[in-house]
Amino acid sequence: MRIGKCKLCLGDSLDLQDSHFLPKGVYRILRDGGAPNPNPWLISEGQTVQASHQLTAPLFCRDCEQRLSRNGERWVLTNCLKKDGSFPLAAILASRTPDVSSATDPTRVYWAANVPEVNSQALAYFGASMFWRGSIHPWSQGTVPVELGPFRESFREYLMGLSDFPNHCALLVAVREGKAIDRLTHIPVGERMGLCHIYKFPMPGLAFSLAVGKNIPAHFRGACFVHMPGNPIIVSPIIEELLRQDASQVLQKNYNRRFQAEPHGKRKR
Repeated sequence: MRIGKCKLCLGDSLDLQDSHFLPKGVYRILRDGGAPNPNPWLISEGQTVQASHQLTAPLFCRDCEQRLSRNGERWVLTNCLKKDGSFPLAAILASRTPDVSSATDPTRVYWAANVPEVNSQALAYFGASMFWRGSIHPWSQGTVPVELGPFRESFREYLMGLSDFPNHCALLVAVREGKAIDRLTHIPVGERMGLCHIYKFPMPGLAFSLAVGKNIPAHFRGACFVHMPGNPIIVSPIIEELLRQDASQVLQKNYNRRFQAEPHGKRKR
């Protein structure tokens, strides 16, 4: 029994749950039962390791755990890329004509609001919840991966159903096309870009991006899944190369940090 205050509803709880950062269902998709080591690689700013360990912390009461699952996680995990290669959300969109497309550009855009099978509220809720979770706890070796600043409370209120999705924030939702790294998953990473912060979170078949600040670039704001009419979903193979670059940067930071910390001449071979 762990007594404490729930980070979401702010109520006192006699039994805080062992809350996961990445949903348990994602770990199940990432495990490769046919490999000598079936465990997924965990990539973060602090470490890169192949392990069965899942990032957890006593953060939410039982009711709020169910709220996060019911309002977003359950639908997203049901419709993301699966272990067997099926991808319900991608199949739903592929059965429709893109609302924006070009003969010279592989990227397409679909208005989710016009596709009854797509639960836009669940997609927005899940994406917002992942970035907010990254802002409330030092998940990665003592560091908080997402800095929402004054917007953190606005996101909490949105997740509780007390307010709308925050202004001065833009959430992008993308379906990833490609086979090489389509299951690449890591905790949200990001940085300050100009006068705003931009964070990215990839998971099997999907990629979420969040821009936070009063000076979000126009092209980012114009693709916001929540604030733009129609709820645009981006489908593109180009995203895979961008995600590969992000992962490479994190791996390089970990490599540099490791060897800078070791005394000269003590590097392991």
